[in-house]
Amino acid sequence: MDEATDSALTASDEALVASHAGDGYDMMEPIIGKVAVAARPADVWAAISPSGNLLNIHPFCERNEINVWDGAASRDHVYYYSGVHYQREFADWFDGVGYDLVLGPPQARTALVRWRISEAETGSDFTIKVVALLRDDVPAAEREHYAEHMIRRPLPSYLDSVVRGTAYFAETGTPVTKNQFGTHPIYSPND
Repeated sequence: MDEATDSALTASDEALVASHAGDGYDMMEPIIGKVAVAARPADVWAAISPSGNLLNIHPFCERNEINVWDGAASRDHVYYYSGVHYQREFADWFDGVGYDLVLGPPQARTALVRWRISEAETGSDFTIKVVALLRDDVPAAEREHYAEHMIRRPLPSYLDSVVRGTAYFAETGTPVTKNQFGTHPIYSPND
């Protein structure tokens, strides 16, 4: 299995965190969203690789501002309908396959994220793997509360909406709409 979609922490996950997030973090077990896409891998890549792509595939993204769009040197900003703002800094770029990035509020890191496309019997599989980062200087009880309420509980439905949005756009060419697959308590709650 590709380490980028492995459900366990891998050496390459640890290396990416060390090189792009730095010290001071504990890594959580990965959370994965995966969907079968009735489209060729090239169509999925065409959905996730252009600048501003989140506006087409991400049902919780209100704005996607680009600082730089140049493969592994890319950096953009995700503004969610809830008002949350994250910066994505890309670490690796694999044409036609996916990319790795670190994300979090500007000047902070909260996760390593790996987007991957693989060929499947009837089209493609699309996977997003998230390794959440918890600051190691926060007391254990607070860290655990944050992990449970901000990551373990809400992240699976978030990832499901994003991978489904990617599949929808790759299959139809039609951008997703706000909350197309349901609302999200952190990123796009009910209006």
